[in-house]
Parts: sequence; structure tokens; C-alpha cells
Amino acid sequence: MMSISSGFYRQFAMERVLHGSPFDTLLAAELEAGGHEKVLLLTAPQAVGTPDLARLETAIGNRLAGSFSGLAPHTPLEGVLKAADLARKLGADHLVALGGGSVIDAAKLIALCVHEGIDAPEGLLDKYPTAGVDPSRRPSSAGGWIRMTALPMTLSAAEFTWFAGVTDTAKGLKYVVGHPMMMAQTVIMDPALTLGMGATDFLASGIRAVDHAAERLAALTSHPFNDAVCRQALQMLSAYLPRIHKDPRDLEARQQSQMAGWLSQAGAGTGVRVGASHALGHVLGAHAGIPHGLTSCLLLPAVMTWNAGVNAERQALVSAALGADDIPAAEAIRRLVAAIELPTRLRDVGITRDDLPLIAAKSFHDPGLRNNPRPVETTADVQEILELAW
Repeated sequence: MMSISSGFYRQFAMERVLHGSPFDTLLAAELEAGGHEKVLLLTAPQAVGTPDLARLETAIGNRLAGSFSGLAPHTPLEGVLKAADLARKLGADHLVALGGGSVIDAAKLIALCVHEGIDAPEGLLDKYPTAGVDPSRRPSSAGGWIRMTALPMTLSAAEFTWFAGVTDTAKGLKYVVGHPMMMAQTVIMDPALTLGMGATDFLASGIRAVDHAAERLAALTSHPFNDAVCRQALQMLSAYLPRIHKDPRDLEARQQSQMAGWLSQAGAGTGVRVGASHALGHVLGAHAGIPHGLTSCLLLPAVMTWNAGVNAERQALVSAALGADDIPAAEAIRRLVAAIELPTRLRDVGITRDDLPLIAAKSFHDPGLRNNPRPVETTADVQEILELAW
């Protein structure tokens, strides 16, 4: 008799994903249906003065209580605390986040700070770890949270997670904070919004989505649901990212890539975790100010190479999903990155060999390093990966 392995699939606090109509029409209907009266609009500085932001403000109308545009890449803690203070002063009942992963992560953290009364760094960092949290279990206080709508401009898929990265700029370290209610209730996907992001940053965020799917598909603790969504995500990304590179205004390719980004995170519902590429990406991003999309371009092939001795069969699934079952997963990923003209080596972005020991020393601060298929036990192990990436 065949045994059935134990496992689970968790539904998170998200309620709906909307697409197929203009973003301002969808947002206006969402706010009307929810009866929200005091909206705080959150954006990155570069969104100020753009036509998309003007359309968004018009859609919110007299519900717009205030705006905050000081949310920088890698989600510095200072910006989060300032925006949370503004939300409290305004009595905001809804957050609307327009931007990439850093803005959307900031919105999730702002909601946490407001609900938990956090107004200082020591109230947030290290007190809300992701380990041991079941994001499908809503606390009794779930009704008291500020609601959130995310309008993503990239493919990082931060809008589909219950955790967020936040950077202590003084230490140059990035922390990962989690809570079951730290999610957007509504996601609005409109490919037209992604045109406001630079082509390089947008394509790099697509490799971030590749990273989500590839690390989960290559995990030794996978699940049929995880396998299905990760394979589909990789197939779509490998097909549509080159189309966007060829024609940056290809809205069909952008919309299909948005769907693939969503799928790249869906496997998280099964508890399958990402590994060293994500963990080292957090460290490298905070250390050198490199966007996470680019950290995936630089690190994911090296991590796949380093892990191949323990998960070669799983990595073969990654190669096949990328349409390159005749070569190792690391090479298939590197070819995709090169095909859209993004950097593939640390040296390409100004990282020197002299930087590697300090990056390695910081790496064990990130708890995600423990989830790698091949155990990463020493800084020497990390330096091996970094040398492969250099």
C-alpha cells in the first residue's frame, strides 16, 4: 500500500487579486465597496509627479487623507517608522501601496507598526520572526488592522507574502519580519503600471520571480502543488521576459509575467522555503545597495551550482521548466539572465574579492540561510558560493 506523506496547504489573509481592467477603475470600486474614508497613499520618491500617480489620486478622490513618498529601496527602517507615525496621526483606515517590493514591504510593516504601537527600532527588529509563524491562523485582533491594497510595478511578488524585509541602515543589515496579518487584502495588477518602472529594474525583478520558483522547485521538501505552480512560473517567465526585453511596451508579455510572478510565490502556501540565494541576496542588497532583482541574477546560478551535489534531480526539473533540459539549472538560469542583458557576476556590479569575507561574515544574520538544501555551516561555505558568483 502506498503511504501518503504528511503536509499542508495554507490560505493566507489575502482576499482577492484583480486584473483585466484599468488600475484606477479597479481601485475606485474597491474603496467604494469597503467603505474606506481615510486612505494613506504610499509610493517611492520617483513616483511623485507621474501621470500614474495623478490617476491614482483621482481614483481615491476625497478619501485621500495623505501621501508618503519617502520609501526608498531595501525598505530603510527610518522611512517605515515615519510613515507609520503619519498613518496614526491621520487615523488612516486603508493603505494603498504603489511600487515595487520595497514600497509594498514597507506598507506591510507600517500596518504592523500601527497595530502593535511600534514607534522605535527596538520594537520591530528581531521581535517578529518568520520562524514558527503559521500565516493561515488569523489572530483574534485581525479585525483591528489597517487594510491594504497593493498595486505592484515589478515582478518581485512581495504583495503575495506575509513577511517583509526591513533594513537597519546604520548596521547595513536587513531583517525579515513576519505576521499573519501583514499582507495586502487586495492586489490590483495592471501591466500598464509596470511601464513606469525602468526596463532594467523590471526585467531584474522578473529574475527575482525566477529565484522564488527555482529555489522552491529545487527544494528537497517539495509538494505537488509547489511543483505545479513553480514549473508554470518558470515556463512563463522564460517565455515572456525575453519578449519584454525585445519590446518593452509588450503589454501582453508584461501581464503574463505578472501572472508568473504571482505563481512564483504561490508555493509558499505549502511551507516549501527558498534557500541561500534569497538569504545571501538580503545580505548583499543591504551591504552594497544592489536591488534584489540583480542579486538573484548574480547569486542564483552560483547557489544552484553549489547545491547540485544534493538536489540534482530537483534541479533537473528547473532546467526542464526553463526549456533547457540538456544543461544544468545554473547554466539555464545564467543563459536567461544573459539573454535579457543583465549582469551575471558579482564583479559586473563592482563587488571586489576583498568584499567577499565581510559579506560572508554578515550572512549568518539571515535565518533563511538555514533553509538551503545543502547545509551552509560555516563562513567558508558562504565564501565558496560567493567565489562561484564572483
